[in-house]
Amino acid sequence: MPKYKEILPSPESSANLRAPITVVSRSISANSVVKKHSHSWGQFVYANKGVMSVVTDTDSYIVPPEQGVWLLPKIEHEVTAITNVALTSFYFEMDLVDRLPKKCCVLSINNFLKTLILEASFIANDSNRSKADELLLRLILEKLSLAPNVIFQLPFPKDSRLLTMLSIIQAEPSNRYSLKQWGKLIGASNRTLSRLFKDDTGLNYSEWRQRLNIQIAIGQLMRGEPISNISSYLGYESPSTFTHMFKINTGMTPSFYRERK
Repeated sequence: MPKYKEILPSPESSANLRAPITVVSRSISANSVVKKHSHSWGQFVYANKGVMSVVTDTDSYIVPPEQGVWLLPKIEHEVTAITNVALTSFYFEMDLVDRLPKKCCVLSINNFLKTLILEASFIANDSNRSKADELLLRLILEKLSLAPNVIFQLPFPKDSRLLTMLSIIQAEPSNRYSLKQWGKLIGASNRTLSRLFKDDTGLNYSEWRQRLNIQIAIGQLMRGEPISNISSYLGYESPSTFTHMFKINTGMTPSFYRERK
C-alpha cells in the first residue's frame, strides 16, 4: 500500500460561498489525502484528469474518468488522489441543493457536460462574472440534475462480524471464502451473515465483493499494474474471468482505465 500525504481542504470548504454556485479548481498529487471535512452546502467533485476516491462515514466511492461524486451538505468526507488529479468542484448553496439527487452518489458525465465543466473551471468567483458565466453554471446544474447514477459506491458494513471479514479481505484480497467458510471462521451461520450483509449494505455478499474488487482494480489499473497481476491479486482464476466480471459491472474493459493512467 502506498503512503498517503495529508493535505488541507480548499479554503472554500470552511468559508462562506462567494456566489450561489462557486467553482474551485486545484491539482492534487498522487497518494495525497484531503483530510476529512464537511460544509453546509452541496458539492459536486469531478476529476478532469486522474482517478480519486471519496470516502464518507458510510460509503466509499471510486471516481474514474467520466464520473463525479455528488455530496450532500454536512456529510463528512475525505478525498484521496489515486493518481495525479486535476480537480474541479462545484459548491451549491442550500436553495439549489433540492435540484440534485437526495443521496450522495456517483454521476455519469457525458462529453457535453464534461466540456461545460472544463469551461466553467476558468470562471472567477467574484463580481466580475458575466451573464454568460452565470448561464453556463445554471446549465451545468440542470445537466447534473439529469445525469444518471453509476454504481461505484461501496457501502460500509457496521456489524462487528462483517468488519472482521472486511479487515481480512483488505489484508488478503485474493481470499475467496464462501459465506459458509466465513461463518466457521467468525462464528456465525451463513444465513446470518447473508442477512447482515443485506441489512447493513443493501447488497448481497457477492455483489458487495464485486464492488470492492472493482474499486481495488481501478486503483491498481490507474497505477499501471498489469491486468494479469490484478486478476491474481483479487483471486480470479484467469485474467479473462476477471475482465468479464469487470466489464459486466462497469460497462468498460480494464484496458479502458489503463489507457487513462
